[in-house]
Amino acid sequence: MKSIGFSLELLPGEENTLNNGVTRLVDVSAEPRRILYVEGEPRWEFKFIRRAEAEDKGIQIVSMLRTTENKIYRQGIADPGELADGFPSKAEDLFKYQAIIIGSVEAQYFTPVQQELLREFVDKRGGGLLFLGGRSSLSDGGWPSSSLADLFPTFLPAEKGTFHREPATVQLTAAGAESPITRLLDDRALNVERWRKLPYLGDYQDPGSPKPGATVLAQMMIAGRTMPLLATQSYGRGKTAVLATSGTWRWQMSSALDDPSHDLFWQQLLRWLAAESPGQVVAAMPQQTLMDEGHVKLTAVVRDKEFTPAADAHVTAHVIGPDGLSAMVDLTPAPNTPGSFEMEWTAEKPGSYLAEVTANKGSSEMGKDVISFRREDGVAENFHTGQNRELLEKLSDETGGRYWTEDEIARLPKEISYSEAGISVRDTKELWDMPVVFLVLLGLMSADWLLRRKWGVV
Repeated sequence: MKSIGFSLELLPGEENTLNNGVTRLVDVSAEPRRILYVEGEPRWEFKFIRRAEAEDKGIQIVSMLRTTENKIYRQGIADPGELADGFPSKAEDLFKYQAIIIGSVEAQYFTPVQQELLREFVDKRGGGLLFLGGRSSLSDGGWPSSSLADLFPTFLPAEKGTFHREPATVQLTAAGAESPITRLLDDRALNVERWRKLPYLGDYQDPGSPKPGATVLAQMMIAGRTMPLLATQSYGRGKTAVLATSGTWRWQMSSALDDPSHDLFWQQLLRWLAAESPGQVVAAMPQQTLMDEGHVKLTAVVRDKEFTPAADAHVTAHVIGPDGLSAMVDLTPAPNTPGSFEMEWTAEKPGSYLAEVTANKGSSEMGKDVISFRREDGVAENFHTGQNRELLEKLSDETGGRYWTEDEIARLPKEISYSEAGISVRDTKELWDMPVVFLVLLGLMSADWLLRRKWGVV
């Protein structure tokens, strides 16, 4: 857990200076995100992708390269048994990865069971899936007629012969200019220009037209034609993407030796692909900064190795806080939500806290997650000091009142006396029917009679 502070310089005449800085907690995991890369043939793209990710300690690529029809070459495996039988056929073996890259591999390489596992990997497990262009990729690999055609962010062409070993230039779309995936330079205009000046791609593949829910980040220009290069989409709990080329390696080979564009692009793309893939235990809080109050509500979603909700798990949270605080808190099952657990707790003192949430089934551990939060006192009133006009207008409408703007304030005293809002009720009665008027009249008549008698008139 790391603390990061952000602050702004004071403005001339600024009255409230206590809201110019905030501190936030960042959970830094020592475990790298593991990506399975399946490649159907030796090619330059395979080599340069692995080389780019070798410098990224947060990502580990486990690759299986088909060298002949029945042989594969494995790299980055954790033990001799990993991928020994080829692409996994069980959910518990495939779901331990956070993302998958499929290179120049035809759809028929995967059995119907494995294809369904790929779908569940994205939809149910929440993993990321990236398809690359190549001789046996996309339409040329028979993917449009496979059961996984809806995983692609584009409508793949029905015909084959879509892969071409011809040059193509690249430019960002409006969405790509804003995306962290394609951010080679911090300055937006300079970044767009940098992409225009990248060396041309060594080949391209027609990925078809983007689907309605897809986002195209980069385009290719080929002899006056424009087609998507990089397109992404959300699918179920996960995400998919297509990169319609196998020629980005030229960005490295045809650029200056110290140009980081190729490696930076691939590191950002694969981090986006794998970073948000959830584990078997996912802890969450409505807010991780508690301002002037210590009430903590923590929830956890627990799944088994096949990422099915585990309603029979035993879930505990080990909370560590300031002044050596260490507390063990049990989470209880959330009603009507299998696999969800919750707890309520109070952070008594200001400072940083860390909760390690662990799920067990019997004597075996299913998984764990770590979440950090912070209590800060005496700061809430310094934030959100601006007028929330939308809320005020909503409150006035629901209570039968009215919202007055600054230029209408002069009319407020006159109009508010006739308001029927809230508990103020106007009750109009006839003057003669009021008891107080009757008593006054009776008093005047009695006084007149008494005075006349005193003076001897009556």
